[in-house]
Amino acid sequence: MNDILVPADTHADERDFQIAYFATRRPIRMLAMDTPYVRRHHAELTRAAGLVAGESICEWGSGLGRFSRLLLADGLKVDAIELSPQQSAEARAALADERELTVHCGDIAEVLDAGTHRFDAIVGYFMLHHLPELERYFRSAYAALRPGGRMVFVEPNPYHALFAVQIALTPGMKWKAERGIWRLTPGGLRRAAEQAGFESVEIGRYGSLPRAPYNWLARGGRERTLEPLVPNVVKPFQTIVVRR
Repeated sequence: MNDILVPADTHADERDFQIAYFATRRPIRMLAMDTPYVRRHHAELTRAAGLVAGESICEWGSGLGRFSRLLLADGLKVDAIELSPQQSAEARAALADERELTVHCGDIAEVLDAGTHRFDAIVGYFMLHHLPELERYFRSAYAALRPGGRMVFVEPNPYHALFAVQIALTPGMKWKAERGIWRLTPGGLRRAAEQAGFESVEIGRYGSLPRAPYNWLARGGRERTLEPLVPNVVKPFQTIVVRR
């Protein structure tokens, strides 16, 4: 595993807030645990992305390596970018033996702009809404992708009302850090993608349950029982595919 440190010099206030926000937060949903809930999100992303073993990908907001492990297990070459020095250091220590992993610590756009490597795909799990804006990062992504490449993200669905309840009631969660969820509408995503030069945006929705009941019902293979009953527009999670 390689280790690259790239300093971040723009969006200073927002960057510093995000670094502080994730410096010590370790809720269970962020830990590198192998659960049915984690694997469901990974399966939805890899299906939407059409990832193939051997491809070179860039993972945005890799955190503690929760999904990096699964991407590596799928035979992918992973450049992981994480803003938090604490989280990137923890992931680096945990995944030190992974030869196909490079960890970059810094602002995503600045890491991409400073590099010369080109990727088959860019992926991210529940991190897009933490960016201070979409357009700047999408422009950097466009330049970093090979022709025909794609960005694929798993994110909260802004039309699912319970995310606002979760943020309001969960100790440690802050509106300032999570409010980007409501920027991830189909219209907002398409505008940002078009301004960056991308050709198309595809959005799919899935899920019905939060982490704990999903994992509990998965013991008996019943974790998707309620999903067909939830209208597509308000299903809690969405896949976002942006094609170059």
